[in-house]
Amino acid sequence: MIARIWQRGSKVPATRTEYLVRDKLVWLLIMQAVLILPLIFNLPVWLSLVWAFAACWRVQMFRARWGAPGKLTKTLLTCACALGMYASYAGQSGTETMIGLLVCAFSLKLIEVNSIRDAQLLILIGFIICSTQLLFSQSPQMAAYCLISVAQLLASWRSLYLTRAQTTGARLKRGSAILLHALPIMLVLFVVIPRLGPLWATPNQQAAKTGFSDSLAPGDLGNLALNPAPAFRVSFNDKVPSVCQLYWRGLVLDNFDGRSWRMRDPWGGRTIDSNEIKRDLITYNIIVEPHGQPWLFSLMTPQQAQTPSSTVRITTDSLLMNRIPVAQRMSYEVTSALQIEWPEMPQLSKPQRDNFTRLPKGSNPQTREMAQNWQRQQLSDQQIVERALALFNREFSYTLQPPTLGQHSVDEFLFQTKRGFCEHFASSFSFLLRAAGIPARVVVGYQGGKWNPLENYLLVRQSDAHAWTEVWIEGKGWQMIDPTAAVAPNRIEQGINEALSESDLKLVSSAWENSPLFLQLQIRWDAATYVWQRWVLNYDTETQDGLLSRLLGGTEPWRLTLGLIALGLVGAALFAWLLLRNQLIHVVRPEVRAIQKLEQKLAQSGHRRPPGETLGNFIQRLLSTHPEYRQALEVIHQLFVKIAYEPPLATQVHHTDKPHPDELKQLERAIKNFPKV
Repeated sequence: MIARIWQRGSKVPATRTEYLVRDKLVWLLIMQAVLILPLIFNLPVWLSLVWAFAACWRVQMFRARWGAPGKLTKTLLTCACALGMYASYAGQSGTETMIGLLVCAFSLKLIEVNSIRDAQLLILIGFIICSTQLLFSQSPQMAAYCLISVAQLLASWRSLYLTRAQTTGARLKRGSAILLHALPIMLVLFVVIPRLGPLWATPNQQAAKTGFSDSLAPGDLGNLALNPAPAFRVSFNDKVPSVCQLYWRGLVLDNFDGRSWRMRDPWGGRTIDSNEIKRDLITYNIIVEPHGQPWLFSLMTPQQAQTPSSTVRITTDSLLMNRIPVAQRMSYEVTSALQIEWPEMPQLSKPQRDNFTRLPKGSNPQTREMAQNWQRQQLSDQQIVERALALFNREFSYTLQPPTLGQHSVDEFLFQTKRGFCEHFASSFSFLLRAAGIPARVVVGYQGGKWNPLENYLLVRQSDAHAWTEVWIEGKGWQMIDPTAAVAPNRIEQGINEALSESDLKLVSSAWENSPLFLQLQIRWDAATYVWQRWVLNYDTETQDGLLSRLLGGTEPWRLTLGLIALGLVGAALFAWLLLRNQLIHVVRPEVRAIQKLEQKLAQSGHRRPPGETLGNFIQRLLSTHPEYRQALEVIHQLFVKIAYEPPLATQVHHTDKPHPDELKQLERAIKNFPKV
């Protein structure tokens, strides 16, 4: 019924289209499926249904069941897709919207193909669709998938013009061969073309949003600990810090509303004080995964941060902030001071002290009472800090499954549940110190990481997310204190898995992780990913200049021109050598190469065939001294004459200048079995 309605507007009779036979149609359908498959995970589901609908219609057209769509049908389909795009993206313009429109056109074009030229246009659009796959993922797996897609596209393109039958494997093999021929040119262009910024740096609306947010409430990091996805990878220029120094600062949270900690202002002025004395300077390079937030990560007090686009700055709280949210993988180099000393005693202004000791009124009265009791005992700030750490060490335990906390979360945690994750300890510790009049704030980031010895870098995962406290000590400034280390020191020194109970370990580990083979494969695969990110995705202008300077002695245009000319001559010489080599191989016929093996065997006993002597004369001369080989040599001679001089049989329809394979095998077998003279 539906088919009949749509056929009313069709001007094309419902007959099989000769220009798109079964073989070509199948290749076009496979081509579209291969290209759209990785995009369906990032685009609305209905776009996949649009392609399935178009493919179904195209098949029905081939079967002469449905006609080609008329103008009314095309208009209705276009309007339906436009409404779908508006509903999915709410009128927003961005990368996903443009790719969605492209996929719509790519799918609907299939039912509009009326000639080989239209099919060729469809394949050209497919090349653009293939490139959009890299906008969502730049992993080596996706790069390999793109190469496979291009090979399949080339095979589909050839299929449009093939007039003879060819197996699927042969078509794919030929398409891959064309791609391999183009790869050297692609590599040269990748190295020498000026870097204009990667196309995939375009931010998209649905960039990955992993990691923590700009607030911290009980349970936030506990949930993140279950995520083993990479957060960033670090390579150190010189020495590698100890495990206890691997605190990667991300955010400073200094505003407590009674339930959660928040950041007041991520953008402040300069933080570097000229009076500071920086010690233990360390330089390292970080490749951070996209997390959809503007903050970056660094060790302790960053002194300098460099990126190709210069979009990073250091804030008053010694944090690294990017100008725009990190929507794509990003690389930056940081120099940090692991220790800071002041020749003059640092001071907090009164507004700053009020800010870092402010607490919501009426919240957590029991904790306030305990802190005020410590104050009445005339304890110093350092003694109060040590007493709080002793309390945590004595009565608390570390777990991924803490009890739910109510309105006065700090009171309930300190005096009732006493079981929690790092955010529980950092939050309650900071509240306790503020209640005692000591400036304190919560810092969120990552701690530790897994060293990969294959490429010498540190892999920090989302499960390494951590929260700790920074306390202002008069005469010393901000001091990093980790209350979690007082409860579970193994968490800091050996990682989160070493600090969890057996029941908690079941939440974060899988059966695969207990396999040494799986762990080894995982390390090797992550090392390959790191190499890919470092040498391919981070190939920027600075790296290009360094590489060209090492290869050509400079980056001036004339050097580059001469280099390309030299490379072209080398390529032309190599191509000519391969061409001549193939021609030389084909000049010597296979039956002649077989006879040459016989001559080599006879030459070992001193019977050599001089140039110009026919094979018959050579055999007769040999038989005059060795008549015992008459039968074997006559068989070889007859087979050679038959292959080389007799015309092909009339039954050989597909005759070529190649010898019959059975006769050639008989000749080769006879020569192989011929004994040594």
